[in-house]
Amino acid sequence: MSALTVVLVALAAVLGFAWVISIYITNVTAKPGGIPPWVMWLGAVALVVAVAALATSL
Repeated sequence: MSALTVVLVALAAVLGFAWVISIYITNVTAKPGGIPPWVMWLGAVALVVAVAALATSL
């Protein structure tokens, strides 16, 4: 694995963890009304980084 792949995997893991924590925090502490759009964008960015990490490992 190249250094870029390792960095992308680590970044994807951090973003994924931040996404899960964000969903939990917004659902537990916020008023009812669903998940805010910025949380969904964070998940989308985590997914894109994860796919990029997969693409660089091939």
